[in-house]
Amino acid sequence: MLKYIFKRTFYIIPSLILVAFLVFFLIHLIPGDPAHVMLGDSGTEEDVAALRKSMGLDRPLHTQFILWIEKVGRGDLGVSIYDKRPISQSIRERFPVTLTLTTLAMIISLLLALPSGVLAAVYNNTRIDYLFMLVTIFGVSIPGFWLGLMGLLLFSLHLGWFPAVGFVSIEEDFFQGLRYMILPSITLGLYMAAVVARMARSSMLEVIRLEYVTHARAKGLTEWKVIAKHALKNAFGPTLTTIGIQYGMLLGGAVVIETVFSLPGLGKYLMVAIFGRDYPVVQGCILFMSITYMLINLIVDILYVYFDPQIEYQ
Repeated sequence: MLKYIFKRTFYIIPSLILVAFLVFFLIHLIPGDPAHVMLGDSGTEEDVAALRKSMGLDRPLHTQFILWIEKVGRGDLGVSIYDKRPISQSIRERFPVTLTLTTLAMIISLLLALPSGVLAAVYNNTRIDYLFMLVTIFGVSIPGFWLGLMGLLLFSLHLGWFPAVGFVSIEEDFFQGLRYMILPSITLGLYMAAVVARMARSSMLEVIRLEYVTHARAKGLTEWKVIAKHALKNAFGPTLTTIGIQYGMLLGGAVVIETVFSLPGLGKYLMVAIFGRDYPVVQGCILFMSITYMLINLIVDILYVYFDPQIEYQ
């Protein structure tokens, strides 16, 4: 197991270098000049040239990339062009908001997805199953930003159940902070719930048709005891993979949701940097998200041993 974890961790390094390479060069291929953006129309050519030199933008791209990788290797993601703050410090301040949002979204989605997926499999080809399929199709089809705006319109402006704007940290005031996070978490988690529920249904359908499940029924066990004790654990393996992938994708979905709900998280920080051509922030945030995504997938692979003892890591 330890050997496998070490190998998987080592394999993350070339993946991160590839991600860093793509992010760096794609950002620099975007038309426009960050120096021009920062100085605006009032900046002269001399001012632009001086700013480009101070930022190192006058050097060849490969030289800039090597220098950036060296800094990243030391844990230095650079400094924001606009607020002049270290990017790593800003990420440390904003990531807890995104982590809280995505974790709550995952919990909500699992509470919805797992029971509904199991029920749809147990009552296969019935009205319950057909209703489940219809709801999940809507769940994966509705854009998150539209769902967030409709949620704000209905639950915040008309009903007044949740605050429309603002943010309170859960560490400062747990219940008040939870009020600010519930609506965006539900919005973010509904898409994941639909995807995970469909996978849970598919996995459960495969397992409940196997011989050992039929044997458990033949021994006189009730249907729900067969499902809970024998089928659910073995069916959860493929679903766990989907959960890991979707949880990593929640980090990307948080960019839109945090912008819609004005949450001071990593997603909104990245969105502002994209529009402002603050490319050091864009590079640092995407690299950090990539590391987080890869670590989540590593944890999922390790958890596979518990749900499927037949798997051996070498």
